[in-house]
Amino acid sequence: MYSETSCMTKNRLPVFPYCWALAFLAVLLALCLGVAAGQSPGQANEPSKPVPGIGATIQDQPSPPSPPAQTATPPEPQKPITKAQAKELFRSVDEILQFVSQDTGLPIRHPVKRKLITREKVEHYVEKRMKDDKDAQRIERSQLVLKKFGMIPANYDLHSEFLKLLSEQVAAFYDSKTKTVNLLDWVQPELQKPVLAHELTHALQDQAVDLEVWGRAGAKDDNPLADQQEQVVEEAQAARQNIAEGQAMVAMLDYTLAPAGVNVLTAPDVVNAMRASMTDGKDSPVLAAAPMFLRESLLMPYTFGLDFVRTVLVKKGKAAAFGGMLQRPPVDTQQVMEPDTYLANRAADPLNVPDLDKLIGSDYQRYDFGGMGAFDIFLLAKQYAPDQDAKQYYSHWRGGYYLAAHEKSAPKDRIALLYLSHWDTPQAAEAFGRLYSGYVPIRYHLPVEGMLGTTGSPDQTITWGVGQQGKVIIQIHGKDVLVLEGFDDATTERASTALLPGWPSAR
Repeated sequence: MYSETSCMTKNRLPVFPYCWALAFLAVLLALCLGVAAGQSPGQANEPSKPVPGIGATIQDQPSPPSPPAQTATPPEPQKPITKAQAKELFRSVDEILQFVSQDTGLPIRHPVKRKLITREKVEHYVEKRMKDDKDAQRIERSQLVLKKFGMIPANYDLHSEFLKLLSEQVAAFYDSKTKTVNLLDWVQPELQKPVLAHELTHALQDQAVDLEVWGRAGAKDDNPLADQQEQVVEEAQAARQNIAEGQAMVAMLDYTLAPAGVNVLTAPDVVNAMRASMTDGKDSPVLAAAPMFLRESLLMPYTFGLDFVRTVLVKKGKAAAFGGMLQRPPVDTQQVMEPDTYLANRAADPLNVPDLDKLIGSDYQRYDFGGMGAFDIFLLAKQYAPDQDAKQYYSHWRGGYYLAAHEKSAPKDRIALLYLSHWDTPQAAEAFGRLYSGYVPIRYHLPVEGMLGTTGSPDQTITWGVGQQGKVIIQIHGKDVLVLEGFDDATTERASTALLPGWPSAR
């Protein structure tokens, strides 16, 4: 993770602030990759060694039989590394930085500062940042929106579970504010070294484009964006997060594979096996037990980011996949998830956003607004229809946003939701509308007969009654789907007329 201070996600559905994970996933990935103790790129000429976790060496030797199951025992307390180990770890930074520079083509413009810190200092710093950081505070605020979409359970404490995730695994992180790579005094050097390949990639990215500025995609912390700009900037920021982590993943994998004389390009099957192991949860029980939304939001920059950078590397070469991509990053998450759209320079046009505050009227107060990109559709599809291929939905996405509002006379924990999405065909719009409708009774714990009715084609309405929270109305009109949850009839009518041109009035 390149910095714990430059969060990429703000108001969009996946509000989990990736930057707060520090190197949580980096060390998880190191464990999944099965880094062999004592190996480094300098050992590439040694005989091939097995890569634990994959089940075979690079030469496809037979996998050893699985050991018998054993009862888990509590881990022993981690001891600080020795002075000799710390000295070796500090020395290795320059060696690994040289490897990463050669691997990515990103030049070393100046040395990278390094610092050894304790677990207590990391935990204290994380806790302080969680209290002070505006994006971290959005975790609290966004819980109602996530629960409204059905992405986390009604009684889920996102804040505390997030802290558990942070404390599960941490190993080395680069802070782009202080331009320092932080080494941890309780993690063995051989485990930190592959993580350093990841983090030092961020250091070189920072030297190339200034990650603090680049990551904001034109936004400024003290300049709130209009809704129209917000949906564009949020998607650009999320896409850039994928680039930062995807490039670092390629460098980390290449460093890990170097002792066997192969890399991401020459050993695709091994890389695919490594990637698959990233999501199995064996080395990260807290992550494995987290809601799908939290798992996938945290993994996205590493999984989709890796796939995207690797695709561009294969098709366009190193210069395009690293330095070139920093200069011309993808504009949205769809370009990341479908690299051919990036390579062909195709992107969805942002939707026009009217004055939503005027639209909902004086009885409602804005609570939250966010763009809804292709990755958000991936999350909804994974939650609403886990047995289906999410790509059949997100590949047809062409834009979207939501507005959460609080009815002034309603309880504080109740919000209304307006969600507009645009699709490439009427068929795709209808498929998504029915996907969304199918999950309503699960979200609201309704019997199937809770559906109040539907209307026919080509304009379709699906209406659910959800008790005290009002109605869920799903309107399918051409290539658009408008969802209105918990608004009164007058507001629903205004929204339909304004957001679905040609929609029959007085429905």
